[in-house]
Amino acid sequence: MPPVIIAKDLYKCYAGFSPVLRGVNIEVEAGELVAIMGPSGCGKSTMLHVLGMLHAPDAGTLEILGRNVLEFDREQTAAFRRGNMGFVMQASNLFEHSTVFENVEFPLIYEKVPPSERWGRVIRALDLVRLSARVHYRSNRLSGGEQQRVAIARAMVNNPKILLADEPTGALDARTSRVVMDNFRTLCHSGGVAMIMVTHDPKMADFCDSVYTLDEGILNCRRRDFSPASVTLGVNLLEGVKPVVRGALLAETFPEPSGRCLMEEAHRMHAAGLLSRIYGIRGGSLLGDAQGYALPLPVRRVGKWRLPAVVRAVHSFRRRNSPPWEPLRKSLPVTPGRRWAHLWAMDCGAMMARWGEEDGLDFLYAAGAHGPATAAWIASRLLGLPFAFAVRTADMVQPGRDWAVKARDAAFVTCDTEETRRRLHELLPEVPPERLVLLRDPLTLTPPDEDISLPPTGGKEPLRLLAVGTLCARKGFDVLLRACVQLRRQGIDFELRIVGTGPLRRRLKWQAWRLGLRKCVLFPGQVPHENMPDLYRRADIFVAPARVTRTGDQDGLPSALTEAMAFGCAVVAADLPGIREAVRDGESGVLVPSEDAEALGKALLALAARPEERKRLGGEAFRRIPILLDAEGSEARLKELVLSAVRKHGASKGGRA
Repeated sequence: MPPVIIAKDLYKCYAGFSPVLRGVNIEVEAGELVAIMGPSGCGKSTMLHVLGMLHAPDAGTLEILGRNVLEFDREQTAAFRRGNMGFVMQASNLFEHSTVFENVEFPLIYEKVPPSERWGRVIRALDLVRLSARVHYRSNRLSGGEQQRVAIARAMVNNPKILLADEPTGALDARTSRVVMDNFRTLCHSGGVAMIMVTHDPKMADFCDSVYTLDEGILNCRRRDFSPASVTLGVNLLEGVKPVVRGALLAETFPEPSGRCLMEEAHRMHAAGLLSRIYGIRGGSLLGDAQGYALPLPVRRVGKWRLPAVVRAVHSFRRRNSPPWEPLRKSLPVTPGRRWAHLWAMDCGAMMARWGEEDGLDFLYAAGAHGPATAAWIASRLLGLPFAFAVRTADMVQPGRDWAVKARDAAFVTCDTEETRRRLHELLPEVPPERLVLLRDPLTLTPPDEDISLPPTGGKEPLRLLAVGTLCARKGFDVLLRACVQLRRQGIDFELRIVGTGPLRRRLKWQAWRLGLRKCVLFPGQVPHENMPDLYRRADIFVAPARVTRTGDQDGLPSALTEAMAFGCAVVAADLPGIREAVRDGESGVLVPSEDAEALGKALLALAARPEERKRLGGEAFRRIPILLDAEGSEARLKELVLSAVRKHGASKGGRA
């Protein structure tokens, strides 16, 4: 394959100055990452501008992608540059008061890309630089490194064949610079992008395949270790995951108002090629609500404002009479107290069946055993498609009378804990046990590659306690506050952070004041999810004082608990069935009886006096969680289940035909 850039005898001189370029020669292959170094004022930026067709040379030849670009007129030059090149300058040059999405979207608007395509391409470009979680942030809220990565995403959103960067890491710290350079290497070696980068930093040049020095207008090759065999050509990094099955995820609301488990489940299904659409029963609005959403998939929400469309969908399937609508509605028994929610979910199922026809779906998966599962069951019966649904610990507070019917017709039912699976099997003994599948919630944060637990705190540092979750009764934070009184009485210098919001926030703050803990207990509210690793790293002990409420509501395996363990925190938690699946008493944490403030206080006192024990427990927790929450294994298991269901459905359909 011929080189992407061939420059011969380039000469450039500005009036009144010495020549900047004196016969520069360079060839750049597809997938090659090139660094150009030299002292300030030697002409590095000028050379980059000439190669990027921003300035014309005074003499020499320049071929890019096999074309003599020096013969182009002004309009041809601009069009060729837009279609084939991306630029990353030392200053990110973002629109300060625009969101990250709007900044990256700008080149697509200029190229008149249809709005329906822009969201997915922007998200995939941000995924390349690991910034899709910031898609809704305004750019002036980002750090310098994040702004530079947004600039890289903007340069890549049109999938250029050539990337030119002028000191892209000049204003960044060493750690962020390494992240940016790793991104560049991925773009070049995995996407076949040819990149030329100007830099002063020899450490950044070490990331490159070839290093040139420019001195007094003369370009010299210092090192060239490029191997075309190491590059994957013809790969469009913005193409996204090719679907294996055109599946839809049905949820009550998407994204969730709190927590990240559902979002991570959607990411996991999308990465496996199982997810093409996301449907929500509630949360729709005339303007939409994408806050917190960062997947390159469209989300369609029903919401009350779509009521006329829902009615039309129901009447449409009534007229078809296949299957008969009224017998279908009457075949699902109504759970006491959920009549109107039940009827709304069924009508939403008709709407989602219409959407499923438009989207050409193969499979439906409901994230919830009540409304979402009802809508998925209706849609699957109307469309003749296989479906499955998830049962979570929270769903078991009020089991539905219709679960037996839905579980009978479902291809499989997933459970978030082994305890949920056991209780569901007792509730539905007629459902084959192999149809009830354990798939634990994935980690919603990326754990470190190695144990990062901090060394024991010195005598002057307070004991740092951390609790995270919705401020509601089942979390048992009032028990934790009573337990902390023992620490204060024993003269322990401690600081407790209770992160989250909820209906009991004021009551808990009042309780802390009444117990004399006002200076020791902090309520920072909802912390951005991406900032949680810092809290986990600083915490000495993570506390999960969960309880079973009078209504039977309880935690399964809290995601904050598994995240804290994955970051090497010593854990003290209530002895509930779901928590016992992750925390082994005395091995990977300490378990205490639920609602026993005295026992919880004694456990905290014991660990406060034994920093080495905290470190040991945190290390064991760090090693246990990746085994318990096997992300790759869970993804493979879910993919196997969905493909098996689709194949069986196709075989039975073919047999009937």
